[in-house]
Amino acid sequence: MKSKVLFWVIVYIGILLVALLSDWHIEGICKYILAIVGIFIASYAFALSSIAGRTLKRYAHQEPKSGFVPDRFTNFGIYSCMRHPMHLGIGLLPLGLAFIFGNIAAIMASGWVLAAAFWFVLAIEEPETIALYKDSYIEYMQKVPAFTFSLKCTERGLYALKQKELSQENSKVEVTGFEARYYDKLMNLITFGWYSKFIKKAIVDIGLSKDAKIADFGAGTGSNALLMYSYIGKDGEIVGFEIGKEMKEQFLENTKGYKNIILADKSILEPLNENEKYDFVFISFVLHGFTKENREKIIQNAHKILKKGGAFVILDYNEFDVEKAPFIYRFGIRFLECPLAEEFINTNIEEILEKEGFGNFSSKTYQKGHIRLLKAIKS
Repeated sequence: MKSKVLFWVIVYIGILLVALLSDWHIEGICKYILAIVGIFIASYAFALSSIAGRTLKRYAHQEPKSGFVPDRFTNFGIYSCMRHPMHLGIGLLPLGLAFIFGNIAAIMASGWVLAAAFWFVLAIEEPETIALYKDSYIEYMQKVPAFTFSLKCTERGLYALKQKELSQENSKVEVTGFEARYYDKLMNLITFGWYSKFIKKAIVDIGLSKDAKIADFGAGTGSNALLMYSYIGKDGEIVGFEIGKEMKEQFLENTKGYKNIILADKSILEPLNENEKYDFVFISFVLHGFTKENREKIIQNAHKILKKGGAFVILDYNEFDVEKAPFIYRFGIRFLECPLAEEFINTNIEEILEKEGFGNFSSKTYQKGHIRLLKAIKS
């Protein structure tokens, strides 16, 4: 290990000396363009090395320890798509720094550093690793490249480190504090007004009947209830199920002029006493924030309180391959949503609904199939 560190110290000192002894710099607008490129390369290099180091620390030891040298083979996270991300980061860093400072000699010399990284892996790192892990590593070499410049690989590595146990404690379904107090405004702000227009469109697509009785699971601020009210009229009824303190306060404030919009301070996870009362149960972007066991409880509650022939309407993420989805969807699911969201996306909800007594499914999709309005009828 000490010899490996010494190797990189010598390499870096060499490139530093080249930069210090040379006064050959790029000038003009090219200097600023190169600096921007250099910032990107240096940031990418730091990210690679950091993600790789954290992954090794967490998954490449038989037992938790403070030492750095791994004693267990891992192909988790970033190592599932690149065998040597740390060395690629080490090799790219001088190039990024040379670009930032615009030193031509340093840029040329940094190419030798990148070559040194490749040589180090092939001549030193790989033979030692093969001797340590034998057939398992040879098989790994056949499937995974030594290096890749794919940003998707870096994203996968970062996401793997972010993953937590799929428990209800890690859910973001219950919004509190500042986010809860300004929920509707924040949703419209970050989506540039798209969210409110989308919800209006989705509620139209439900096909609510006049005089319908509706249970709104996870009713939030009451904004969805107000939208549904315009379709059911004064003879219908909407009961919002909500337990969040700030959300309940907003629900009551927003719906105080409507006698047939009622707040039920009840958890949708607890058994509900009402039987076959409602024509519709509506749940919007809530179900994905629950564990498999809790989703089943919610579905059972919906079945219990619906009239025969009533509809359970779920507006939420559709089933799709997150790994193959456009970056904007991958980023949203993996870095803004809770870990339960991707597990929900990989779940066949219709199969679960069918087991709980629902059928006659119909659906409408939005956002190129990534969001779905699913309607399931109580048998």
